[in-house]
Amino acid sequence: MTNEKMILCEINPLAFLEADESWATSTQDKPTSEAVLRFLCPAEERFDFDIERLLARYRQISTEPVRLFAAPAEQRILDKLIWPLRNAKSSFMVGNYLATISLSGMVAEMVAILLWESTDSQINGRTMTKDDENHLFGRGFEKLAQDRRISILSAYRIISEGTKSNFDKIRIVRNRYLHLWSKDHDQLPNDGIECFHAAVSLVVTAIGQDVQEGRFVLNPQLIRYLDSQHNAIEE
Repeated sequence: MTNEKMILCEINPLAFLEADESWATSTQDKPTSEAVLRFLCPAEERFDFDIERLLARYRQISTEPVRLFAAPAEQRILDKLIWPLRNAKSSFMVGNYLATISLSGMVAEMVAILLWESTDSQINGRTMTKDDENHLFGRGFEKLAQDRRISILSAYRIISEGTKSNFDKIRIVRNRYLHLWSKDHDQLPNDGIECFHAAVSLVVTAIGQDVQEGRFVLNPQLIRYLDSQHNAIEE
């Protein structure tokens, strides 16, 4: 007599059969756009696919209190802030809420570094150097843990309490999902939206969203930072 137990299993849970080589050689039809979307969406939607669900999720996350209506077309800002935010939003559309949270966390880290880099932090009446950072913080600001970065930005009055709250919100939610096995996913979609909205607010804080006499006005500190980076490249 054995103690065998039957359990349900997912067969080929990571496979996109229409694109696999064994499938491709047996048919001349390429995977359809719907098949690609079906693979990208949650597993439970494989056999009940409806593009309206994607649109509904897009509308659900597109409710951020602070809108990002423009951004400087500077490559590093696009690569580190804007396109990751767009990918976070598209991930939510296809039901990949963990990616939304993870990318929002990345954006928050990049914003923290940008805010520090674009601020003329002083020590003994002079601009702080990388060596000063190493001596004061134990390592360069960029290499610090995010909670330490946030504490420093707050201590130097570089960020407001509201901005600090957005930083902390993303950090706490991200750490729970990405580091704790015990964290359930019942609140995952709502947490994804909350992190995305907080990340958008952080980016708006960093780059500015002011409009004066029909002109888009960037954060003056960001302008100085971009100018300094441009001058450094020219030299």
